[in-house]
Amino acid sequence: MGGEPAQRRRLRASQLAASVGLCLALSASAACAAGRAPVWAQLTADQQTVLRPLQAQWDRLPEVQRQRLLAAAKRYPRMSAQQQQRFAQRLPGWAKLTLEQRNLARKRYAQYASLPRERQLEILKRWHEEHPEEPNPAP
Repeated sequence: MGGEPAQRRRLRASQLAASVGLCLALSASAACAAGRAPVWAQLTADQQTVLRPLQAQWDRLPEVQRQRLLAAAKRYPRMSAQQQQRFAQRLPGWAKLTLEQRNLARKRYAQYASLPRERQLEILKRWHEEHPEEPNPAP
């Protein structure tokens, strides 16, 4: 009888460890599932419509890129018609960039966006003078 409390404590400790392990496993699994970008077949019809130019390569895109593109597709209905057109025109080219190229573009845009408005307009004017046939480079 004297060994019973120790045995009971070991059983409780073992059950507690199993419960904690199960909770950790389930929460990790849920976190992974929640953070994973879906494959093309799992996208909604609206997402597929917006992201159609990427259909052939979607499942091979890096996870982080698919997440960002899904976020953009979510914003798409709130964009103006001009913004939607620009998004559709630029999407295939953006997807072809390497991760390093996309990160560099983001960094340069952040630098541009942090400039005073007058300086931004000067840069934009100079860009248009050097590239008259190109559309506006700003997002």
